[in-house]
Amino acid sequence: MTIEGLVKNTGRLLAIPRVVGEVMKLLDDPDSPQREIASRLEQDPGLVAILLRLANSPAFAPARTVDSVERALALLGREHVRRLVIAGAVTQASDRLPVQNLLPLEVFWHHSAYCAVIARLLAEERSRALAGTVFLGGLLHDLGQLVLFSEVPEEAHRAFLSSLDAPNEISPQAAEHGELGFDHAELGGALAERWGLPESLCACLRYHHAPLDAPAEHFEAVGIVHLANTGAHLAELDSRDWNDAPPIVPEVWGRLGITPEQLLASLDAAQYQVCAVEALRDPG
Repeated sequence: MTIEGLVKNTGRLLAIPRVVGEVMKLLDDPDSPQREIASRLEQDPGLVAILLRLANSPAFAPARTVDSVERALALLGREHVRRLVIAGAVTQASDRLPVQNLLPLEVFWHHSAYCAVIARLLAEERSRALAGTVFLGGLLHDLGQLVLFSEVPEEAHRAFLSSLDAPNEISPQAAEHGELGFDHAELGGALAERWGLPESLCACLRYHHAPLDAPAEHFEAVGIVHLANTGAHLAELDSRDWNDAPPIVPEVWGRLGITPEQLLASLDAAQYQVCAVEALRDPG
């Protein structure tokens, strides 16, 4: 199994609807009318529903309710809508992965929702312009892990057990490398690139465990998702013990100007918003 082979196989399973490619071309053309973009998107009602739920989420905090694709374009702009369309398509496609019990979708999206909310809260203190990017980065950051447990469950489970048996000696990412030759973050980044996600989102997926390796122009977004991932683990366990969560790269605190106290404070604020974010995918 190679990362290229897994991306190719998963790419077919998680095929992005044809309408998304058509919409991307229209969004790239500054002369394309908003009505035409909306009309093309409306060919996939499920995708539109997810897009509008994302557009009305706390991450984007629109001044008015976004109740149509045209209004989303007017209030949020084409670049935000581009991110929302792709994120919505990936979210929708994840339901087509094989059913498995090692990482159920409900557990995956619960952690992802926490990471997205915490990342947005941190961005509001550090750089509000990044709030939308890191929200989506947090929502999709562990997509590679979901794919591993769905497509190569035995290898993924062996890697998980290896890191669990010796947590101070081998990280989950190192254990994945030992089993597969790559880890879930690298796989997520490769999938994001295949789908044409913006570079900033690709970086959040690929480097959220290794923020210092991220391209300089994307370090801020990646670093925030890195912190938010650890915060999400603590929030899910209702713990404030740093030993209960993936370690944070020490340099990230200073380079971002975010303190441990600020991260811990965001956990309390996040718990009131997570249910709403989980409902973005499934209002029921």
